[in-house]
Amino acid sequence: MRINEHVSIVASGKMGMDWTHPSDCNVYVLQSEGEAALIDTGTGESIEAMYLHLKQEGIDLESITYIFLTHIHADHAGGASKLKRDLGSEVYANAEALSVLKSGDEEAIDLLQAKKAGFYPETYRFEGCEALPLKEGDQFQIGSLKVTVYDTPGHSRFDMAFHVQGENADYLFSGDTVLFDGKISMLYTKDFSIHDLSESISKLSRLDVEVLLPGHFQPALKNGNAHITKAKETFENMGIPKNIIE
Repeated sequence: MRINEHVSIVASGKMGMDWTHPSDCNVYVLQSEGEAALIDTGTGESIEAMYLHLKQEGIDLESITYIFLTHIHADHAGGASKLKRDLGSEVYANAEALSVLKSGDEEAIDLLQAKKAGFYPETYRFEGCEALPLKEGDQFQIGSLKVTVYDTPGHSRFDMAFHVQGENADYLFSGDTVLFDGKISMLYTKDFSIHDLSESISKLSRLDVEVLLPGHFQPALKNGNAHITKAKETFENMGIPKNIIE
């Protein structure tokens, strides 16, 4: 589903467009001048549907050279290993997350707790994946687009965001750090930190982005920073932004 000249959504679950596996995050493809990158992978349960959607968008699978993970929860990183094998793409994740991602440790990514909560069936398995490290300030070139990496802990300690700039391009892939209407994804997990999340959202607000592309629910195609600022100001007024999980 095309969003603009550079970005399409190729998977999205119940906390989104209810299009692919119910637990999938929004999986985006970023493309420019014959080069492409995936932002997140979904659960891994919708890979064939994703390939179909990519082909419908006219994107050559061989052009996907990067897979960037906003974090390593199963709804965002569960498909990384299979996509890496199928596409020959390099997977990139927070440098501190690489050992956990490689091991596929379901307890470390709170997947066992998520199964108990009903987000995944007991039969679901997270396949570990080798990845290359990301740190704040790293930059990549996708065609004419520059991608800059930001460290955004809070939702988990491994969260990253990706700011894309180019001619007529000012996009932020925010993962689960901040979402449409200034909402957040607050979880009762081992590594969630409301203080870190507040600091990360404040950092992202300073980018003053035009388009906000979150990990769940709808994007903001204009005035993206207004949604980030709404969350920031709620924290500044000693409140907590609305949570997407009730």
